Amino acid sequence: MRWKKLAQTSSKNHEWLGFCKLFDLNAFAIYHINMNAMLASHQKVFGLGLSKTGTSSLTDALNILGIKSVHYPHDDRTFDELRGGNYNLSILEQYQGIVDIPVAPFYAQLDCIYPKSKFVLTVRDKNKWLDSCEVHWRLMTDWQNNFPQFKRFHEFISAVVYGTLSFNRERFSYVYDLHLKNALDYFKNREEDFLVLDICGGEGWESLCCFLGMSVPNQPFPHANEWMHQLMQASEELSEIVPSGETYILADEQGFGDDFAPGRRSLPFLERNGMYFGAPPDDETAIDEFERLRREQNANFIAFGWSAFWWLDYYQEFNAYLHSRYPCVLENSRLIIFDLRA
Repeated sequence: MRWKKLAQTSSKNHEWLGFCKLFDLNAFAIYHINMNAMLASHQKVFGLGLSKTGTSSLTDALNILGIKSVHYPHDDRTFDELRGGNYNLSILEQYQGIVDIPVAPFYAQLDCIYPKSKFVLTVRDKNKWLDSCEVHWRLMTDWQNNFPQFKRFHEFISAVVYGTLSFNRERFSYVYDLHLKNALDYFKNREEDFLVLDICGGEGWESLCCFLGMSVPNQPFPHANEWMHQLMQASEELSEIVPSGETYILADEQGFGDDFAPGRRSLPFLERNGMYFGAPPDDETAIDEFERLRREQNANFIAFGWSAFWWLDYYQEFNAYLHSRYPCVLENSRLIIFDLRA
């Protein structure tokens, strides 16, 4: 079996691999089309993969198959139940599946409470996983300060799973190997209950549907472009355009965090005393405040994150002002950047 081979080759970094995205409502809406023999109502599906191992994609795939699943639940009741050691989770009255680290360390308890359930362990090249986690933690550490409920839950479950609230490459590597070994040992000779799935390596419907006893849907396997993944891509793209040491204006409605592009100084827009001051009331204010920051703070770029794209539609005079004076050097689904040095 593939997962046995993974266990044997873990020393060569060919091990298994195992925010904030809820399941895709559009994908879930079409699950009625799938006429497969469903799992019994008492059977659950648990995604045991660690962060950044394709867990969002697995959640979307389960919903397409008609297995109503939730990715990374962090509501107050789930928090209280896990903190109190109660693994008979209330959220499973609404969902048949849960994916990501809120359940990853508790598979033995869940296996006892929910017999005949299915457990899916997503896998990934470990070095790539560590690189992805490093960027993910760097960006999320600042971002989560805007969302106290999420922060409280994330700090709790990170301490449980990783033994640290900050990214530490050595510690994460140790946890990765240990979680793999323990899961493989626990589910030894239980291929009907346990699947290792390498979504990042190209596995998808064939392996998952065979494991669940369902037919393959007539659509591509989902590869979720979750919010944090987009944020990481945007960070890399901005860093390629804005040189290290430069100052840039960032219109993101305070969604990207102060450490969005390390080595570069970001100015919130609108800005008062270095702090975000909300959206401009009108085009005139937007233009005046933009020019003030450009002149007084020596800002050489302005970047609009996708959360603020609506500004360029709403503030049409401001949009025309930028396009008439400064070249747009990047425009995609994540960022729009103007070079102010011209």
